[in-house]
Amino acid sequence: MPESDEFWEVYWDMRLQELEDLGKREAILAVSKLIRRLAERPDQPVRLLELGCGEGQIIGSLVEAHTQVHSIHASYGVDYSPRSIEKCRRAYPAMRFIDGDFTDPDLMASLGQFEIVLLVNALHEVFSASYSAEIGEVAVQEAKQRVELALGMAVERLVPGGYLALFDGLEPPGDILELVSLRFLHWQARRRFETFAREYRPFRISYQESDDPFLIELSVRDFTRYITKSIFLDKLLWQTERLESYQYFKETEFREAFACLGLAIRELRTLTVNYEKWRSEVEIVTPGVDFPAEHILILAQIPGRSG
Repeated sequence: MPESDEFWEVYWDMRLQELEDLGKREAILAVSKLIRRLAERPDQPVRLLELGCGEGQIIGSLVEAHTQVHSIHASYGVDYSPRSIEKCRRAYPAMRFIDGDFTDPDLMASLGQFEIVLLVNALHEVFSASYSAEIGEVAVQEAKQRVELALGMAVERLVPGGYLALFDGLEPPGDILELVSLRFLHWQARRRFETFAREYRPFRISYQESDDPFLIELSVRDFTRYITKSIFLDKLLWQTERLESYQYFKETEFREAFACLGLAIRELRTLTVNYEKWRSEVEIVTPGVDFPAEHILILAQIPGRSG
């Protein structure tokens, strides 16, 4: 079992470089620390359930790194993509992976209970799935209700005293319809923005141009989505990323949702991962406005016997 965080520096460089732009390093490190703390008690099982596990890099890395922890190999991953689940099974044959939708109550009820449930970049996909062809955007209230239901089912999979680890996008505070002006630093950045505005599906992207072709004005909502998605433009991943809104809850909404489910937040951090890359693309002209914290990391505990 890794004795220090330096282990993850080496592991990251060897195995997880493809996740560098996605900000998942902090989530892996936080859950690793939690596993190590729980494992200090010899009789304490530590079983993980990752919902929306993708190709298994997160849960697979955590299980591999803590292989001596009691019951760690009884961990599960769930994802709705059969192709991703097949990759998981090839990469981590000692673990169990389930092809299914974690918003399905019957599936969730069949999984049993776990010491740690992970939701890493998963709930924003639930939110984005509520796209309405009739209105041409995500039906926001319905989408938020779906997120709350999925979060509630995840909490039900926790043993008493168990932990929920959430890492996902973050809607900025304040009025998201307030306008912000920005200047593109080169023509390539301007062209990438035009691709984003034209192809991004969850919300219609509106902006006002000026006499200066490098200067535009748009809402904080649209600006935040553009900045978050800019790292995927011109990449193959854009074909799926353009379908998803990374933002859905503000920090206050996360806190309220966790409180309603009886979860006590033990750690909460907001993070900005791609600040330098954003600054190479655009300059914010509006005084007092900075690039947003686009990620939130929460570790929360359900009442009961604690580890």
